[in-house]
Amino acid sequence: MPQRHLAAAVATVLAVAATGLVTPAVAAAPSSPAAALSADQQDVLTMPAGTGVVISGPTGFLTTHLEGSTRVFTWTRHQDGVQTRLPGLRYGGSAGTDIVVRIEGTTYTYIDMSTGTELVAFDTSALDRAYTPLRYMGTTLVAQTYVNNHREVHLISKEQGQVVERKLTGIPEGSTPMRFESSGPDTLIVHHRTRTDGVDHNRVSLVDVATASVVETYDALTTDTTSASAVSATHLAWIEWPSYARATLAVARRGSTEVQRTPLGEAYSMTVKLMGDWVVYGATGGGTSPVSTPIYRTTARSLTTGETVGLLDHTSYTTPTADGGLLATGGTVGQGEGVYRVALDEAGRPAASLLVATGVPTVLTLTNEIAPPAGVIDFDRNGSSLKASWTFSRHNAKVSLLITHTASGKQWKAAPLPPRTSPGPFEFEWNGTFSPGGLPAYNGAYTWTMTAQPANGIGPDVVRTGGFTVTRAVRPHDFNDNGTPDLLVRSAQGRLTAFDGEHVMNTAGTHALQPWDLGAGWNTYDQIVPAGNIAGAAHGDIVARDKSGVLWHHLGKGDGTANRYKIGAGWGGYNKITAGSDLNGDGKPDLLATDTSGGLYLYKGTGSWRTPYTTRVKIGTGWGIYNKITATGNIAGAPAGDVVARDAAGVLWLHLGKGDGTFAPRIKIGADWNQYTSLVGVGDIDHDGRNDLIAHNMNSAVPASSLYLYKGTGSWSAPFASRRALYNYNLFNSELALGKVPNSLY
Repeated sequence: MPQRHLAAAVATVLAVAATGLVTPAVAAAPSSPAAALSADQQDVLTMPAGTGVVISGPTGFLTTHLEGSTRVFTWTRHQDGVQTRLPGLRYGGSAGTDIVVRIEGTTYTYIDMSTGTELVAFDTSALDRAYTPLRYMGTTLVAQTYVNNHREVHLISKEQGQVVERKLTGIPEGSTPMRFESSGPDTLIVHHRTRTDGVDHNRVSLVDVATASVVETYDALTTDTTSASAVSATHLAWIEWPSYARATLAVARRGSTEVQRTPLGEAYSMTVKLMGDWVVYGATGGGTSPVSTPIYRTTARSLTTGETVGLLDHTSYTTPTADGGLLATGGTVGQGEGVYRVALDEAGRPAASLLVATGVPTVLTLTNEIAPPAGVIDFDRNGSSLKASWTFSRHNAKVSLLITHTASGKQWKAAPLPPRTSPGPFEFEWNGTFSPGGLPAYNGAYTWTMTAQPANGIGPDVVRTGGFTVTRAVRPHDFNDNGTPDLLVRSAQGRLTAFDGEHVMNTAGTHALQPWDLGAGWNTYDQIVPAGNIAGAAHGDIVARDKSGVLWHHLGKGDGTANRYKIGAGWGGYNKITAGSDLNGDGKPDLLATDTSGGLYLYKGTGSWRTPYTTRVKIGTGWGIYNKITATGNIAGAPAGDVVARDAAGVLWLHLGKGDGTFAPRIKIGADWNQYTSLVGVGDIDHDGRNDLIAHNMNSAVPASSLYLYKGTGSWSAPFASRRALYNYNLFNSELALGKVPNSLY
């Protein structure tokens, strides 16, 4: 409301006396709400959020809203916008008039708001039965009661000082009244149903209030308690429900038996009103609805040409005005929520204009955002989790979040959050994986897009975007730069594939894995060894010896590819090679090799991709008793890398690194390890801070159950927990493995 109007309203608020309202200075009644405001007064009035119109009369209109749990009623004058807050808790009104009804228990007081005069008051407890109010028609109460266990409709008024009740006549005995409507003080619309010979007959009747009798009746299809209706001097309109949640508009010219029906579509409740040669209709409840339907849009249809005109994007309630127009509680995308005046424009077509603004937008708007943080996110420090939330002006929204890895295009798409039943933030938590499949996400740059769709279909989506960079600590057995160790699988045809170890460990047997293809031709090598980061970059490398004894360095780039560089010849004298542990504490992974005489040699890492190792140093003898050695990194809590070795009897031994390139005396871990064809020091695969071991039995009768995880304990005396089977059929039957059981796993 303009400030000058607000000041006038405060000064003019009506006081309450024992007999009703004290009369303020009364201006002449305007011919219409639009005509009431002068050019400099045509500012939009303001009222609290949630305000709805109850009735509108010649000089003003009655609205209601909640203040906490208290229902408040306000009368607003058309002429100058002065608002009067009515005392008490409950009010009703007579459509198309200035009459409001104060309800105090069973006492009904009728007040003419144009003068502030109490017209009549009566107490229905003076009658011999209880009544439930249905409609207020002028100074008459339409109410329901029970007589001999049968529901009847009575009209109650006060005549010559006495409370008088009249039974509504003209509706067949045994009929079930279902809905009551009014477009003015004189004519009541009654929907009723009669069952004859097992068949329901639905009818809409017009009741003359003065005589309490039916004067016109029209046959209808299925109607119920939500069948809105309206009457004018020339037409009757109502809503039918031929099937569940499917509305049909029915219009009949008064005095005619012909009914024109127009299917409208999906709805659950409707409003319908008549304006001259136009019928106005729309589904109600669209503002907070969790579903979308086109007929939330309030529409006027010409009764002569069939032309349609859009009015409001949604409406919750409409009431006729004394000049033949409407006041509609609802909203538009352009002007927001409030009370709209609907009247004929200069061309004779209905048009809606905002009369009262509540300050609430009709479109979905963002009110609070906790977005993913920009910049670098260390996933190791934040528990491999990223949280975000968005709060909106309405809770009937469908909200989704899409996170995309810039380099690969792989994505994580959250399951869309459905509309809520109450206000609150829409919260997301990204666990650092891609979808579908749960593959741990790569390091690097990401973009995110949050999309909030209005569930009611009204207005545009809310879209927010941003970006961040993910980083994790370097993992020596990681070949695709996602912070988790990988397993290398060579097929019988020589194709090498990297499978994410964490994905393998946590994926069900029927779920598709997402491997990296490292190419074919790996059968040229008789030894393949994941070597950790030996070239100074943040990605795992591979060293491999060909059958002529040449050792090659495959420099990992973190994207599943690896360029090959020659390290040197003469490596054919070694029968076992392992790498990846830092044995001398300089931060660089080293390589170990044993010859056929049992000598153990250390090649210290240099950090250079051109010459990754120094000249060998012999650090032990007697290693010929072992048929497999595997560098595991630090598994026993000491500061240096360790090695496990298996002897011919299947006993596994732990060699604790001392940090100077040598080992402490060996410790027996356990027996029966000769069932495994591969032992892989995969690193910390479960992110508990301790390195783990993967064992593979290539000769298993059931390939899907040939992998086992031995979790590191951090204890030198018992460095591994009991094994856990990793059932994963697709690891051994992927397309990249050509459907063959692998002959090696590294």
